[in-house]
Amino acid sequence: MTASEDQSLAPSLAEEKLAGLVELLSDWYWEQDEEFRFTVMTGKGLQNAHIDPRLLMGTRRWDGNRTAVSLDGSWERHRAMLEAHQPFTNFIYKTIRAKDRAQYLSTSGEPIFDAGGRFRGYRGIGKDVTQQVQLEMRRTIEHAVTRILASSEDVAGCMSRIIQVICETLGWTCGAHWRVDEARDMLCCAESWSVASFPIEEFLQAGRHEVRVDKTPAGLIRAAWATGEPVWLRDVVQEPTFRRAATAAKAGLHSAFAFPIRRGTKVIGVMEMFSRDIHRPDPDLLVCVGYVGDQISQFLQLVQARRQLRQSEERYRSLTELSSDWLWEQDADFRTTFIDGAMKEKAGLDPEARMGKFRWDLPALNMTQEDWARHRMQLEQHEPFHELELQLRDLDGNERWISISGRPVFDAQGRFCGYRGIGKDISARKVTEERIQYLATHDGLTGLPNRALFNKILQLAINTSRRYKRKFAVLFIDLDRFKLINDTLGHDAGDLLLTTMSTRLTECLRTSDVVARLGGDEFVVLLQEVDEERDVAAVADKILSVVMKPVVLHGQECRVTTSIGICMFPSHAQDEQSLMKNADVAMYRAKDEGKNNYRFYSEDIRSQSLERLALESSLRHAVERQEFFLLYQAKLDLKTGMITGVEALLRWNHPELGIVPPLQFIPLAEETGLIIPIGRWVMAEACRQNVAWQKQGFPPLCMAINLSGCQFADDSLPDSIADALAQSGMDPTLLELELTESMVIQHPDRASRLLATIKSMGVRLAIDDFGTGYSSLAQLKRFPIDTLKVDRSFIRDIPGDAEDKAITKAIIAMGKTLSLTVVAEGVETEEQVEFLRSHACDEIQGFHFSKPIAPESFAEFWRQHRQSR
Repeated sequence: MTASEDQSLAPSLAEEKLAGLVELLSDWYWEQDEEFRFTVMTGKGLQNAHIDPRLLMGTRRWDGNRTAVSLDGSWERHRAMLEAHQPFTNFIYKTIRAKDRAQYLSTSGEPIFDAGGRFRGYRGIGKDVTQQVQLEMRRTIEHAVTRILASSEDVAGCMSRIIQVICETLGWTCGAHWRVDEARDMLCCAESWSVASFPIEEFLQAGRHEVRVDKTPAGLIRAAWATGEPVWLRDVVQEPTFRRAATAAKAGLHSAFAFPIRRGTKVIGVMEMFSRDIHRPDPDLLVCVGYVGDQISQFLQLVQARRQLRQSEERYRSLTELSSDWLWEQDADFRTTFIDGAMKEKAGLDPEARMGKFRWDLPALNMTQEDWARHRMQLEQHEPFHELELQLRDLDGNERWISISGRPVFDAQGRFCGYRGIGKDISARKVTEERIQYLATHDGLTGLPNRALFNKILQLAINTSRRYKRKFAVLFIDLDRFKLINDTLGHDAGDLLLTTMSTRLTECLRTSDVVARLGGDEFVVLLQEVDEERDVAAVADKILSVVMKPVVLHGQECRVTTSIGICMFPSHAQDEQSLMKNADVAMYRAKDEGKNNYRFYSEDIRSQSLERLALESSLRHAVERQEFFLLYQAKLDLKTGMITGVEALLRWNHPELGIVPPLQFIPLAEETGLIIPIGRWVMAEACRQNVAWQKQGFPPLCMAINLSGCQFADDSLPDSIADALAQSGMDPTLLELELTESMVIQHPDRASRLLATIKSMGVRLAIDDFGTGYSSLAQLKRFPIDTLKVDRSFIRDIPGDAEDKAITKAIIAMGKTLSLTVVAEGVETEEQVEFLRSHACDEIQGFHFSKPIAPESFAEFWRQHRQSR
């Protein structure tokens, strides 16, 4: 066989298959040299992964991006494996691509050895696994963030924990982010054959002919052809070795030497050789840059063709062995004729069972006859197809998902020969997608439908009920005291309580009814096909009963109750938004009326809710419009008969409603958080008024101010106190802040630290409404309290009620034991005054001595009291 005949056979079936496989494959193929530098990188997967192979040629894997970080160990371990010439699979690493976006790549490879057993480098495949890695990260982050947000109302704490979870999951570091782009020279060479594979040595046995430096490269070639001997550049190359050729190249001389190619005694061609610096000087590397002569040209083309054929076959074999995909072919009738790869190992499918059959001969669980008809039409029109997903049963009877892509094959005359393509197992991806879809429509903690899914179900119920003229009910459910249990026993206990309640709600309803969790401790129920309100009321009673059963959390028995708002379709609302809003409004009415009950929506509730919204809107502007004012109620010392201080009482003069009672607007201010700015104004105004009275000649008086639970929970409270004192110039010892028992015992450690901070400023502290909470003598000893105020409920029936008398005497005695000042509130009769004086109560406050007084009237009140003594 002549060289030209052999050359015509060079494009082989293996090479054609390799080209088709690389183009269709979701992976890409790569090769590295002995120093682990990329020399080949090809495949459609590179384009899909937005990777430019030209930028990677001549670089090592760990040089590709300075910010790359190995996920499966370390670069040192990976390099050690390469240097040991070991195969590796699924090595995943992270890199940063354009716009600082993270990209995760997986690579597998095997070492390459030549016929003599010498290590020549690596070849393998790579794939972009960013989506899989990020999906798993997203699942981890979403579950953690859902739990954090559902179990705490502390926004700052939530964000801190969320950032921590995100950083731990993504491998980030909290702090400055920086990146360096470093330009580097990339080696781009396309050498068709190496010196080692060509028998140069036999041509170097001839003598050497030196020429002068001023000879041109063309002169070298002519001299070598004429003399039949190697021709070297004089004065540059001192000895006939390849190393000196490199010296010539470094000196800027492109041509180092030329030598003849012989067949027998006849010179048939001349080769020009030179050496170049390829990123690092390598004097042993010689590169062929040119040749002359037709016969040597044919010879070199044959050598090249054979090498490409061998490389193509090796690449094809490596690709099919390393890839998780498989290659398939069909004939012109669309019958399967060839399957090669990992179909059986990766997907559990028998390739032999598919040989000679049409694709639609084997059952696919997700394909209908219409689906197959559309696919056959596509094939008959010789169109390429991508990502055809089929649900099949594997050899073990399990359901598997595969994806196939293919393109038509034509011969040299353009005749259709069939199809060629790839297949891959996508079962894991399908499971991930189903999980993501589930998480998108279900609550991550309880597994109940979430708000998004419930809204779809509710809309479907509305459409069905309209069509068949049916009724249904929406129940909005809120757990009472959940926050207290969650804060006291911890978030794990809160999660357990929520899962327990979700199970109880599901079990006490019909299978046709729907329970969903909206977030936090809020649930919603859809009762299908109910005729009367009494039927819904019976279900609500049942829910109240099952929720109230005890729950054991961390070894402690706990009970919670629930408040339920009910909205009926179509009598109360006829669209999705109104049904949910009205049920929510009714739930708040149930909570306002004492909790642990239910209320149906009504127009009265709606009008009251509108009034509440209007009042809230006005409340937001009351401070800036100067609608608030303070009254002051004096306190009397029972021993000296002197006025010792006053308590500041907040009032609101609404421009349209007039004076709004405190019991009407203060709970609303606390619920909306508006009590914080309102409280700052009260403190600043009360301190200013105290100093103004002193400037008018009044003696120093103690100014008592009530704190709400929201104010006490506000971390900026000490700053607010300091600002009010600084701006007014009032002596801190004249300020007394009144707290309730529940504030200090709910979070005793925080309360202890906060009260110590306030006390260090010189401010006095009082426990208001003492006796109505759950504090004990041991608890009170922990806090720097100055005053106990006996609640008015114990004073009201004195001296007629023996039990109230006993409780009051006990509180006074407790205060004396702790060396505290005891103040009785709500004193209205002389009998009450005499009882308190006889039992050594220190001070009294109430209508008997002083009603709330405007600041401009306080001077007259003071003078009248002094004259009456």
